[in-house]
Amino acid sequence: MMNNLFTYVLAMKENIAGLSVLEETRHDNRVEDDGHIIENSELVVRFENGVILRKQTEVDQTEPVNDEICAECWITYEVLSQPEHVTITPNRKSFTNQCQENFWLKINQTQTSTHHH
Repeated sequence: MMNNLFTYVLAMKENIAGLSVLEETRHDNRVEDDGHIIENSELVVRFENGVILRKQTEVDQTEPVNDEICAECWITYEVLSQPEHVTITPNRKSFTNQCQENFWLKINQTQTSTHHH
């Protein structure tokens, strides 16, 4: 569990025992380029077990956002630092929209919950 990137991504969203978030640093950046508005955000999260994870999100705000469809955006999770006894795999994961991330979380949650029975 502690070696699975999924666990940390999930821990950013909900409480997982032993993986509480000690510190979050967020940087937002808005770039206007030729009529396109690109929003970049970077979230660096430090967990109590020493793992540091970075989430980068890039959204093109020019496109009208429709809740019915998954707007294209780039989401990348990257392990910046991990304690010696932990090897997180994968140490980097990218998605091209929020639905993809949700789906990945859902699949992994199903897999991890079946391991316990």
